[in-house]
Amino acid sequence: MTATYTAETLGNPSGGIKRRAVGAALLQGDLDVNLDKLVGWQGGKIHATAFHIQGRQLTSNFIGGLIPVSSVEAAPSTRLFSLWFEQSVLDDRASLRFGQIPMQEEFFTSTYAAYMVNSAFGWPAIYAANMPSGGGGYPLANMGTRLKVKPTEEISLMAAVFSGNVAPGTNVGNDAQKRNRSGTDFSFDSPPVWFGEAAYSINQDKDSPGLPATFKLGGWYYNGRTADQHFDNTGLSLGSGASSGVARNLRGNWAVYGIVDHMLWKREGTVDSGVGAFFRTTYMPDDRNQMSYWLDTGLTLKGTFEGRDDDITGISFAYGKMSDELASRDADARRFGTATAPDHDFESVVEIMYSYAVTPWWSVTGFGQYLFHPGGTTTLPENTSKTIPDASVLGLRTSFKL
Repeated sequence: MTATYTAETLGNPSGGIKRRAVGAALLQGDLDVNLDKLVGWQGGKIHATAFHIQGRQLTSNFIGGLIPVSSVEAAPSTRLFSLWFEQSVLDDRASLRFGQIPMQEEFFTSTYAAYMVNSAFGWPAIYAANMPSGGGGYPLANMGTRLKVKPTEEISLMAAVFSGNVAPGTNVGNDAQKRNRSGTDFSFDSPPVWFGEAAYSINQDKDSPGLPATFKLGGWYYNGRTADQHFDNTGLSLGSGASSGVARNLRGNWAVYGIVDHMLWKREGTVDSGVGAFFRTTYMPDDRNQMSYWLDTGLTLKGTFEGRDDDITGISFAYGKMSDELASRDADARRFGTATAPDHDFESVVEIMYSYAVTPWWSVTGFGQYLFHPGGTTTLPENTSKTIPDASVLGLRTSFKL
């Protein structure tokens, strides 16, 4: 059993909807049960993760962006995150996992991106914006089954099926976190989403002659219905005054993605100290998604100075392109005189961070971010004649491993 407590204070000194400073915190508890040691069940394992989330959400309340500026930002709650059983066979070359499984811990992952503070470098905003109830990203997780096979030391293959909607239904603000506030709905009442991913990793050992690298190619398909971003159920533009206001239903949704994690320089005699680079990108169809293209990339350095082997610094960039069909609806609305807002175009963020390891169990992280076009270029809630201005964010985070 382990626990981690992360607390942070952050604010937007410029831009966004309102300038404000907030505090937030996450207490995470993890339980791992080795059934081989406990009852002699070879290859069996049970895992559970629970959260206690505190504080206010800077992004949704005061910035208005689609990309949460913090990886711990969420609605205050005490909730179950994951609960699964895994059976491994063939000397751990194959494993089957089922239960409540976070998609973001299985697919579209990057070792180096995980060092960053902004949530863009975990579960990407394109999936959170387009998948039902935000998909299986923090703090939500879907019921599902995942199969992983390692035919060689370098190659791993994964396939999974999840319930397609972790929090079915509607509520005020359409907030999935509040519809499934405890994380214990265990819903199967939705069409499934199917994932697949292949990974190729080289030079992963400490004494490998080359630099470590991992390459991933994957995708997913959602079996349910999705809403057209441009046209209504009668074929008229949703931007027209004559529109029914009910989006046309389209069958299914899908994404393809690619990831590269590559160490560019490794400190001699270490496994992960040195300069690492990451690049992740994904595409989704324009007609049924408000954001259709995503990429994030960055550089990290672990072991920043002599004697600071566990310090980490990084610089990163994420970009999400809004759908062309959504922009066409915006243009139609201006042409028909039903709205004056400009076309949605993109949202992006730049981050720099430094994590100082005070002790093996305590770290302090300072970070700065700049967000371009919050909401993908959208208007202020109280003044629809003006778009939300670009925002800067400064913050300080501390983490304790208990």
